[in-house]
Amino acid sequence: MSNFFLVCGMSGGGKTTLGKQLVKWNPNLLYFDVDEYYAKINGDECDRSNFFEVWITLYQDLHKAEMENRDVLLTTNALTVSQRTQFLEWFPSFRHHMIWVKSPFPQCAIGNRNRKRQVPEHIMRQQWELQETPTSHEDAWDTIAEVIPNWKTGEYYVFNVLGHITDEVWLYTRSKESIFDRPQP
Repeated sequence: MSNFFLVCGMSGGGKTTLGKQLVKWNPNLLYFDVDEYYAKINGDECDRSNFFEVWITLYQDLHKAEMENRDVLLTTNALTVSQRTQFLEWFPSFRHHMIWVKSPFPQCAIGNRNRKRQVPEHIMRQQWELQETPTSHEDAWDTIAEVIPNWKTGEYYVFNVLGHITDEVWLYTRSKESIFDRPQP
């Protein structure tokens, strides 16, 4: 059975940076980013039109990877339980691993200002109010990890929400000693 890693959290919070680092460390992972699909379909990741076509195309590509038994990593906001649950329903053949990138709002705002596609501040505030931090009640996921970026050092602090660490979760560390079980910054 292959693995589906959902890297989710606030805009500007470091999802794409983390996702690309994980793929760099683990080149067998297929990388999917919603922004790249907007760029592919609309010619510009900042153009948020053609929502349905973007998500259908992404769904088809993820489904193909699932049928080929490939490990995949997707970066997208997925701020609510219902948004995250959709992926469990759409892709039942995977083992499911959620990586919640938890960044404070001021850091998300800075990250947002320092990237090409800037989300308007009022949308950022709506996202902040809308987000539902994952809890152990989302137990249909095989693993849920909360990742807190250290913006000064570039390291990540990882905490397991479900209370157990599976072998697949080690996938996102250079070694088993690297970033797990560190005290919260």
